[in-house]
Amino acid sequence: MRRLLPVVPVVSIVAVLGCGRLSAPKAGQSAGPSLQEVARALPVPQGYVAQKPPSFFKRDNLYEAIDGQDGEYMSYGCVGMAQIEWAKSSDAQEKIQAEISDMGSPLGAFGMYSRAHVGNGEFATIGGEEAAVGEDSVELARGRFYARLTGPPDARQPLESLARTLVAKVPAGPGVEQLTAGLPVEDRIARSERWIPDSAFGMNFLRNVLAARYQAGQKPIELYLAPFDDASAAQAALEQFRGTKKDRSPQPATGGFPGFTYTDGWLGKIGVFQIGSRLAVIVGDEPNPSIDPLLRKIEAAQHSASANGDRRSGP
Repeated sequence: MRRLLPVVPVVSIVAVLGCGRLSAPKAGQSAGPSLQEVARALPVPQGYVAQKPPSFFKRDNLYEAIDGQDGEYMSYGCVGMAQIEWAKSSDAQEKIQAEISDMGSPLGAFGMYSRAHVGNGEFATIGGEEAAVGEDSVELARGRFYARLTGPPDARQPLESLARTLVAKVPAGPGVEQLTAGLPVEDRIARSERWIPDSAFGMNFLRNVLAARYQAGQKPIELYLAPFDDASAAQAALEQFRGTKKDRSPQPATGGFPGFTYTDGWLGKIGVFQIGSRLAVIVGDEPNPSIDPLLRKIEAAQHSASANGDRRSGP
C-alpha cells in the first residue's frame, strides 16, 4: 500500500547547473549509519503496533517495493530501501508507513526530495532539517537518505515525531547552497532548486543538470545548465539539440552567446545557449533584459571555477 506524493514533470520546473566538486551518486558510497540502523531506530508510533519487521530491498529487487518507479529511484543513485508499517491499535486498517531510501549520496537524496517540491506546498523545520509536510505525509532528505512518511489524516504529530528521530540518527549532509554551488543566487526563487541526473528534456545527452527558477522581469523563467567535458563537447551538444528541433524552425539567438531559440506549444519560447563547457536552456525566453545578465553570471562563475582548478564546476 504505497501512496505516492505528486511528482512534478521534469520539463515544468527546471534551471541552471554548476555544483562545485560534488560528484553524482555512486553505488557503494557510504557515510554515517547504515540503512538498517536508521530503519530500526524508528520507534513504534504512539497508538500503533508493529505487525512485522522492516522489509529491506536492494537494487536487484527494488521493483518489489516500488514497481514502476524503481528505474527512477536508481537513476538518482538509490542503493537500498527500507519499508516499515505500523497499524493503529484501534483500527488495523489505518496504518503509518515509512519508506527510507539510501540514495548513495546527499546529492541523490536532495534530487529525489526536490523533484516534487519547487517552492510549492507546506514546509516545516523538523530537528533543523526542512521537510515537505501535508495532513497525511512528511517527506525529507537528510544526509544520503530520503524518507517518505505517510499515514491517516490525523497522524501529522506521529509522522513528525518519526522524522525527528530520523534526523537525530543521521548526520547532516551538505546544505542546498553547497549542493547547488555555482548557480546564481540573486533572484533565485526559494526551494525551486533541483538536480536531474539523466535525460533532461527527454534528451540522454543532458545529464547531471541542476535546476532552479528565477524571477527575471515580470514572469519567472526556468533554467537548466548541463555540464560537458569541454567547450567542444558543449558545442556538439548544442548542434545535436538544434537538430532535434528542426520542425520547430529554430532561430539564431540574440545576445553575446552562441545558441538558438524555438517555440514549444506548451512551454512557450525556449532558448538554448552555449556558455563555455555548458549548455544553458531557458524556458520562458521571451524578450527579457534580465536573461543576458543571468547568462553572464553563469559565465563568470565558470571562469571563477576554472581559476580555482575545477574545469567543469559541475557534478
